[in-house]
Amino acid sequence: MNALRTAALFAAVACAQSQYGPDPAGTPPEFMCAWRQLAFERAHINRPDADAKVHDALQLSKYCKGSVRPDESSLPSVFPPRAAAAAAAGIYVSAKNGSDATGTGTKGQPFATIQKAVNVAADLPADKRHVILRNGTFHLSETIQIPADTHGLTIEGMAGEEAWVSGGTKLDPIDWQPFNLSGTMNIWKADLSAFGLKSVPGLRVNGRRVSPARYPNADPENSFWPTGYMTSSGSQGCKGFNVSCGPREPCDVGCGATWKPPKIAPIPNPAQTINVTTPDHSRLWDTAFTHYNGGIGGTCEIYDPPFSYWCSTAPFSKDCGGCFTYNIPGGLDFPADMLQPYDRDRLVSNGHVVAWRHAHWANWHFEIKDYEATSEDNASMSSITFGKGGFQGARGGVGSDWYISNVFEELDIKTEFYFDGKEQTLYYFGNGTHGETPTEAFVATTVHTLFNVSGASMAAPIVNFTLSGVGLRDTAPTMLEPHGVPSGGDWSLERIGAVFLQNTEHALITGCSFTRIGGNGIMISAYNRYAIVERSEFAWMGGSAIGAWGWTDETSDGGIHGVDGTTGTFPRYTSILYNLFREIGVWEKQSSAFFQAKSAESFLKGNVVFNLARAGFNFNDGFGGGDNITENVLFHTCRESSDHGPINSWDRQPFLTTIRTGKPSTQMQWRNVYQNVVIANYGGSKQVDNDDGSLFWRTHENFMAYGWCQKFKCGGIESLHNIKLMVELGGKFDAGCVTESVGTPTGAAAVFAPNVWRGDVMVPLSLTDNFFYRQEWGSQGEYDWDKSQVSNITIYMGKPGIYAYVAAGRNRPTGMPMNDWVAKGNDPGSKQYNAWPSIDEMIGWAEATLGSWQ
Repeated sequence: MNALRTAALFAAVACAQSQYGPDPAGTPPEFMCAWRQLAFERAHINRPDADAKVHDALQLSKYCKGSVRPDESSLPSVFPPRAAAAAAAGIYVSAKNGSDATGTGTKGQPFATIQKAVNVAADLPADKRHVILRNGTFHLSETIQIPADTHGLTIEGMAGEEAWVSGGTKLDPIDWQPFNLSGTMNIWKADLSAFGLKSVPGLRVNGRRVSPARYPNADPENSFWPTGYMTSSGSQGCKGFNVSCGPREPCDVGCGATWKPPKIAPIPNPAQTINVTTPDHSRLWDTAFTHYNGGIGGTCEIYDPPFSYWCSTAPFSKDCGGCFTYNIPGGLDFPADMLQPYDRDRLVSNGHVVAWRHAHWANWHFEIKDYEATSEDNASMSSITFGKGGFQGARGGVGSDWYISNVFEELDIKTEFYFDGKEQTLYYFGNGTHGETPTEAFVATTVHTLFNVSGASMAAPIVNFTLSGVGLRDTAPTMLEPHGVPSGGDWSLERIGAVFLQNTEHALITGCSFTRIGGNGIMISAYNRYAIVERSEFAWMGGSAIGAWGWTDETSDGGIHGVDGTTGTFPRYTSILYNLFREIGVWEKQSSAFFQAKSAESFLKGNVVFNLARAGFNFNDGFGGGDNITENVLFHTCRESSDHGPINSWDRQPFLTTIRTGKPSTQMQWRNVYQNVVIANYGGSKQVDNDDGSLFWRTHENFMAYGWCQKFKCGGIESLHNIKLMVELGGKFDAGCVTESVGTPTGAAAVFAPNVWRGDVMVPLSLTDNFFYRQEWGSQGEYDWDKSQVSNITIYMGKPGIYAYVAAGRNRPTGMPMNDWVAKGNDPGSKQYNAWPSIDEMIGWAEATLGSWQ
């Protein structure tokens, strides 16, 4: 490895030292153990079968001396199913000994394919549509289609057996031939032309996900940023590109890459802009994000549909954080000796660049359109021009840390692979003894969606579809599939899932295991009512585990109908219950356990969520609201990203719905977040991150640790009677954007919802520094917000001589100590104490606040 490559990697590691880890510096060891014990106990209530996995994730043996890992063999099992089958009769399918040609669907003569069994079941009466999958793995070459008029269909894994549905092609037989066994190299090749594969975007070896050949090297499942990344001029803490490498401090990249200008310039904005200002379609009572707006085409032409809030023309709302018209880099320039020379044709045909957006809000995936090993203008520089891609996040901007992937010349460590589509040849760096032919089982991931459950229309939905006790695995990666921007949040995503639900009612997915899915696990798209996902496990997911994404018409008639959510084409009454979500975001870092956009009245209860690249639960907009989030356990979120929370929201675009009262209104129903365990560690440093435009959130009676206490970024945000321990910052912002009591010209009722902060108990972490409790909220007309909206706050400082204080603005200058502030009549009933309670007492408060979980 040359000096420049080494320097780029060391710089990435140095930049990561500021990343927020599992426990902030200075946390008492007793508290590190105590919150973990509480989280484990609450997770046990929800998912006792996951005790060993939760114990491992919490590292209880490390943080709590004497803690013993539960014996997995003695735990209850959700998958594979152990209970008796739901019905004695059914249509049987066996991947091992079934036949579509001669089988009859009986237990003794099963069919071979699930599609055959589904088609036969569709011709039976609804109460007899029961498909039973026997032990084994069903490798799909195409998606299983549920006929649009098939109601009451159940597909179930047989009790006591383990049935898997795979989106991969089993590469058997495979004839490995030596390719390069010189020195330490152990590269083999195999002709795959008999399998008819156009590409091999993902590979499983003995069931485990392995990496395309890349630089820097990294394990896609067990390596985390900064491992496996090079730096650039946009990396965190870095000072930019400089060809002449001299002495530098950590994080000064010096000889890193720089980002090319966008291929489509955002200024002047080339998009067709939209601004819906009619009173009934606006939030005239919202001083921050009043109107529905966006842009069609221009820099957003890469999206499907080609519309985004972010293709509006600047200036954006004054309350929009760091907002600008969407654009992405056109490529990378970098010193020629930063990477080894590559074969241009191979790189352009197969190579990819994967990069973090600046500030680690999302990551991009690009195909490579062109490559110059040395620039015509500067022989010491190389250049990559991007092709398809970059649509994996909504915000755009400059890039950050990056790596290059699917590159033949970088095939240099065990289990890496490279597929040459022109040659139809798979290259693999053997994992066994040098010179010995690979003997593992190989599966190429080729199918994105395993089950498509789509009714004909809203008026003719599929009703009562059930998927129970089935394993789903090994779908193809979807980062380069079409993405759309669901609404005014920061996210984009693909309307794809291993299970795809659209135009359904009362769909049930229960007791299933989703593992090593290439993209999203379940996509609940457009019209769905009363979908339930319960007691399932989602692990090692390429993208989000579950997405609920409605639809409005964003492009017809110049885009004026995008604001209208009264058509009903969205998920409503979705229930996400008692699921285990872990290891989420292997490929697409802007991902979550549950993502919601243009959806309403979702119910999230009893879920256990840990080890994610980004948020646990993300709400991209307000839409109709009415969601309830309770009795969940969330920790170790945002492990590779930043400026976010375990629970996150935005609401930059108004939508007209009938959710709140049954009549069209842009005012959403309240959301409630209550009696959850929320640990704001790693980059998820804002417990409930109510970001730009967030409205009508009532967060109450939760146990929270670390990070910020509350973000009052817009209006109708209420923080009530929460226990917030070892926190580093109090509440930011003020009474909010819904304080003017304005109605509409058509006579609709006025909306008045200043933010509220009452009854929270906080224990700041620092034993040496003052605590920024909050800023002054001030007054407006007859209202004195500091006297009416904040009360009964209790803060326990670590020792005498340090203070919780109130400042005049958002920053942290020394302000008025809290007790002096209260003495002036502000924050009635609030008090600062000058000693910590015992850790046991703090945890006792948390337990009492959480109450008894069902």
